[in-house]
Amino acid sequence: MEEDRFGGGSVMVWDGITASQMTLLIVVEGNLIRQRYRKIIRPAVLSFLRRHGPGTFQHDNARPQIARLVQDSLQQNNVNVIPWTTRSPDLSPIEHIDMTTATRYITESLRTGLMIYIIGIGINGVSSQLSSSPVLVRESETASFRWQVPAVPGLFIALYVISPSGAAVLVANRVNNHQTFGNYTTRVTYTGNLTADPRFMAFELRSVVRSDAGDYTCGNGGVSDIIPQCGQKLVVLGQPIKPTLTGPSAPVFGTQVTLTCSSTSTTVPADHGLTLTYTWQRDNTDTPVTSPGSTYTFTVSSRDSHSYRCKATEDQGLESEWSQLYNMEPQYGPYAVTLQPSTLSYTRRKGQERVPSILCSATCRPACTYKWFKDGTVSSDGATLTLAVADRSQTGSYKCQASNTHGTDESSSVSVNVTYHASISMFTANSRTGSVTVNESDEVTLRCQLDSAGNPRSVVRLLNGTEELTRADNSMTAEYRLESADCRQRGNYSCTATNTIGTPGSQWVEMLVKCSPRLDETFHPQLKYASRLGGNVDVSVSVLAYPLPTFTWSRTSSTSQDLTGSSNPVSDISVTARLQLTNIQQQDFGDYSLTVSNGVGVSVAFILSIVSVGPPQTPTQFGDLDNATTSSVWLSWLPGFNGGHPQTFLIAYRQYVTRTWTVYKSYADTGKRMVVEVTGLTQGDIYVFRLHAKNDYGDSNRYVFVETTTAGDPPNQQKLETPCSCTGVIAGSTVGTLLLTLLIGGIVLMVLCRKGYTFGNRLKGNASRKSTRNPETVELDNRGYSSLDQISGPAQYSNLELESEKQQYSQLKIYENTKADAAADTSTYEGMTETPPVTYESISTSPYQNTGAHSQCPDNGNT
Repeated sequence: MEEDRFGGGSVMVWDGITASQMTLLIVVEGNLIRQRYRKIIRPAVLSFLRRHGPGTFQHDNARPQIARLVQDSLQQNNVNVIPWTTRSPDLSPIEHIDMTTATRYITESLRTGLMIYIIGIGINGVSSQLSSSPVLVRESETASFRWQVPAVPGLFIALYVISPSGAAVLVANRVNNHQTFGNYTTRVTYTGNLTADPRFMAFELRSVVRSDAGDYTCGNGGVSDIIPQCGQKLVVLGQPIKPTLTGPSAPVFGTQVTLTCSSTSTTVPADHGLTLTYTWQRDNTDTPVTSPGSTYTFTVSSRDSHSYRCKATEDQGLESEWSQLYNMEPQYGPYAVTLQPSTLSYTRRKGQERVPSILCSATCRPACTYKWFKDGTVSSDGATLTLAVADRSQTGSYKCQASNTHGTDESSSVSVNVTYHASISMFTANSRTGSVTVNESDEVTLRCQLDSAGNPRSVVRLLNGTEELTRADNSMTAEYRLESADCRQRGNYSCTATNTIGTPGSQWVEMLVKCSPRLDETFHPQLKYASRLGGNVDVSVSVLAYPLPTFTWSRTSSTSQDLTGSSNPVSDISVTARLQLTNIQQQDFGDYSLTVSNGVGVSVAFILSIVSVGPPQTPTQFGDLDNATTSSVWLSWLPGFNGGHPQTFLIAYRQYVTRTWTVYKSYADTGKRMVVEVTGLTQGDIYVFRLHAKNDYGDSNRYVFVETTTAGDPPNQQKLETPCSCTGVIAGSTVGTLLLTLLIGGIVLMVLCRKGYTFGNRLKGNASRKSTRNPETVELDNRGYSSLDQISGPAQYSNLELESEKQQYSQLKIYENTKADAAADTSTYEGMTETPPVTYESISTSPYQNTGAHSQCPDNGNT
């Protein structure tokens, strides 16, 4: 059955037969090669022999059948094969089977196999519903059909496609042969494959015309045996006709109107099931509607004129043209009544000012008429209000009324008033006027009284200079109370009463506050000065007091200086006392007393010290700022007295587990709190930082220390967290090495101690690890550094204070500010150039705020 001599295609099949039974019929795709043949005998021959017992298999000497791959497969499965006689092929039993019987058997097997396959579709649960989705196309387009073929009882021979007119369109069979008929021959292309997928029929119809529209159905073996629920509808889309739009002729604002849009579908067939929807536009802009039907109902919410139009659209189809425009001009009553000028309140003085003519207008359709009312009574007809020169009879409220057939509306009220200004009768401080003197800490009450609040009513303000203390609106009085008078609250206080008429009224009270002398904190107090022999010092002290005080300079020990001094007023309550010391000798160093008195309370004495220039004071408040990164920390400190000469600060650090100090950097004194960032550190490591000050006269007598940690986990912790199979070995080696190192170190130290070696720069007191929050200050014993404290870094030092160059200090005083004579030359210390001496401006607490630095312990060691 390899060829059909009567036309059409061909199919190759394979089957095995016995005297009473047959194997599964298998369709061979393509040429029969050895690989395909082995795949055939496995499901056919082997399965058959397992079900029906042992037997003998016979096939001929075709190359695929005698291939080694096939023979090995048969031998492995113990299949007995009858040898095919090479020279006598007719001796093979299969050659003597009646071919008519064989052909009938194969044909019947083909039909049986197809029927079983179709029934198998239903058993497997595949839906047999007719496709409910129609094919939608426009004229001249191509329609693509594809529908599901339901299970057909009985014998399935060929599947016909029947047009809406009942004519055959095409026929296709199980072996995928097909044929088109009639005028469909040139327009239909079969795209299905009933052999590969007998569940679906598929084809294309080109150049669709309106007459093609309708239901395409299935026929089993012909056009008369119609298969139920098999087929698809073809819908040929047409453009809906241009709609007509109708609506009311004179709509009124605020009422509902309904516009109607009418169109007709031209799509075929008539039962296409598509519906028309409508799109509405107002002024050529799409307008959303709740239901896209043929009517559009809405409330006229705008008084403006608008145009409307509509168009029809079929589901998944074409759109119609736009309808003609419907122009709507709503009618409405008056609104937006306006006045020109728009001023609503006029303040006039009798016989002086005049209200301008006021024109009333409104928006109306149709046009409006106008009337003016004064306090509810008709004053005049027409749109314009005209008033003569003002008198009190014109005081009142005026309104304009606009009217037409759809209603009335009124303008805002226009108020006309006769006005006058306010006046103040009395302004006192503690019930006294003029200049009032009070004592510091006294309670003071300021009170302002009006004799007329004015029309309109006034705003009363109490002021200290330009600062507003309190205000009272529409009141006859205003009052402000100082709970406790302060020296700095001395000044001129005023009361003002203002309204829109005339010049504001005002009165003044001068308040003087008596206060005893004290240092004026607006100037940085400086009570310690430094100088060298033969130098000059200008001493100044600013004092706050009222009345202004007198000053007396004195000293308990003898001095060659003139202690007369001088004073200069800075303000009404502040004065600066000055004393000039020249060519200072040894007996001029020491304390000086400044006695200040102004008759308020007791006299006050301030002690000022003149000291010799020397090394700087140890910095204080050294700490970190709690904002460390993985590679840096921020440090802060408060500079101490510079010893009468410009000072620098040196920072060194070491890791907590080492003894080697690294000098990081030096910083010039800024005269205020220092904040620096130390970079280049290791992540998650503990560091100890030390700080000291230096000038040309030496170093501060102590270090200050702080301990801090960089952010993140330390590298050694990260390594420990990494899994390693040799952790025990490494740990044991580390412990052993450490014990050996300690043993050797102990022996070396014992030998050195017996030979008389000592280690300098020992930290006095407890030198154990300190908390970051308690930085420690340690004095130097001036012995230099031992080998254990070797400094490494940008600059290296073996001894901080060399005997040949620096003066020895067993205890250094903390010097305050100084004004020393400038040195003629600059000097260089460890690569840092210092400028000539300058006066240290202040020893008061730095105004530096929000540093987050940790506080340092009080410096009790300096005097």
